[in-house]
Amino acid sequence: MKEDIIYFTRNLQSPCSKAVNKRTDVKIVNPEEDYSEALANAKAAILDADDELRPELVKALLKEKLPFALCGLAGETPDSLKRLCAAAKRRHIQVCWLGSWRYEWAMARLKETITSGVLGTIQQYKLTKPAGLGIFERLRDDDLLNWLASYGNDAATAHEEMEGVGYRLTATGSRGSATATVLEDGQNEFAIALCDETPRVVCQPSAPLEAEIGYLLFAIRTGRPWSMLGRIPN
Repeated sequence: MKEDIIYFTRNLQSPCSKAVNKRTDVKIVNPEEDYSEALANAKAAILDADDELRPELVKALLKEKLPFALCGLAGETPDSLKRLCAAAKRRHIQVCWLGSWRYEWAMARLKETITSGVLGTIQQYKLTKPAGLGIFERLRDDDLLNWLASYGNDAATAHEEMEGVGYRLTATGSRGSATATVLEDGQNEFAIALCDETPRVVCQPSAPLEAEIGYLLFAIRTGRPWSMLGRIPN
């Protein structure tokens, strides 16, 4: 029975590599070397390559019908993602991207706050982010907002792009507001202001890729659907 989970990378200092290195149940493979034996024994794969090697590796994983996760989607287009999704569906394998905002500590706190009901009926989500981002960033935005609105909210959504800002999402409800901010230095900030209460702000370091990869490995080992991971759009 195939049991290995393999991780393809040439960069052992990438953010994804640093998260994988904390695990003992992932086999690291250099894609420049012969990886045929690794594929033969693999149950699933994580692919961390945003260069000329990625198309070849994706083709090999599809040929072997191995489920796999992509670390980011740099260089992809809407058409290329549709083709990838279609190829995965034909082979009945799961594919996803890593880098979801869901795993940031502050975003998880925001989700908990929204679903607890303390903000009342959510009236608006306001997303503030740096200007000039691409397809991967837009997918991350959509994934986050869909996750937060998964309890039937019909709240309005506002977007604002600003230079020199972190990534910030504010949920405003009938009883107050809460804001999750992802800062450039890896810190997260969560602020909540409820009616008739003193506003509170909490800061904490976040390690989203470690949490995300942990969930991915758990899902692979237990045969669960990858519903909490970034979906490749079709």
